Amino acid sequence: MKLLFLLLLFTNIATQADVVKPALVEISIFENKTLEVRIDLSLEAAMTGIGTQYKNTTDSPDSARYDELRALEPNNLRQKFKKFETEFLNSLQLKINSEQQLLSLTQVDIDIVGYKKRPRKTTLTYIAKLTEWPKALSWQYGKIHGDSALRWQIYQANEYNWSQWQWLRGGDPSGMIHIDHPEFQSDTQRFLQFIKIGFDHVVPLGWDHILFIIGMALSSLLWRRLLILVSAFTLAHTLTLGLAMIEVLEVSARLVEPLIAFSIAYVAIENLLIKQSIKRKTVIVFLFGLVHGLGFASMLQEFELSPESFLSTLIGFNVGVELAQVMIVTVVVMLLLSLRALGRNYRQLVVIPVSVLIALIGFWWGLERLFG
Repeated sequence: MKLLFLLLLFTNIATQADVVKPALVEISIFENKTLEVRIDLSLEAAMTGIGTQYKNTTDSPDSARYDELRALEPNNLRQKFKKFETEFLNSLQLKINSEQQLLSLTQVDIDIVGYKKRPRKTTLTYIAKLTEWPKALSWQYGKIHGDSALRWQIYQANEYNWSQWQWLRGGDPSGMIHIDHPEFQSDTQRFLQFIKIGFDHVVPLGWDHILFIIGMALSSLLWRRLLILVSAFTLAHTLTLGLAMIEVLEVSARLVEPLIAFSIAYVAIENLLIKQSIKRKTVIVFLFGLVHGLGFASMLQEFELSPESFLSTLIGFNVGVELAQVMIVTVVVMLLLSLRALGRNYRQLVVIPVSVLIALIGFWWGLERLFG
């Protein structure tokens, strides 16, 4: 019952909330000593002080205000931001050659209201006129906003000059970045960085994937069956993740997101059957894994990776996802084995009630994403 209560509590939070995503910050330096800062963020979260210290918006006491802003049309939200902009700028710190820079807003791009169960993307573009050519820069996003990712470039037309992404936790400063001799990020460093990003994308942020893996892990205590199912899922989402990242495959999120939700419901319903066909379930898990891979790709594509970093990044992200999956399966199996060792009917106590709950949640999410 405790497990059932906790699962209901956390999934209820996930159902009603937007995940708070880190801001992506891009700094471009031009030959005419103009510097451009593009910030991709959830403007509503920034305006209500809901940073990445919250797993989702409903954890914040200002969630009602966030929902009000989230429902505004772009022009209305832009007007609200004008009153907030000074406070927002005061939370940022950009230094060139150790001198604080004055940023001027040149463009605000706000998505339509659209699908309200996910954060709306806003891009703020600022410029600064430099008095001398930059030799070093440093950046700090406001601690109230939490995590951000930073990259920079010396702009040249038709050339890819972006640095590697630098992940900044909890408003940490970037430190001094030397323009003439930027710190080189090795393939190993990039690989380890994206292992962490891949793991975080599932645990604790990816409730869709968490519930799918829990539903799959509840299907059997036979390690061979679990190995087959996990392998099929891994192979499938690795395939579509790779194809989507090289732009061979592209499917609208309006189709992918409901399919992911219904896949959660189906896998859980299968657990209620007395006789389960491992062949049928393996095929179904593989097909749904293809869909989940597209979901992973939609997040990873936001980083716009350079060709030379593509392979290490893709592999690192996928390894992080797999580690998260293994952890979830291990926890579920250990719980079921413990109940069996105590002589308790783990199917009646856990498998059936949790599978029913997961199926209901998945079905509800699917309907919301189709018609929401």
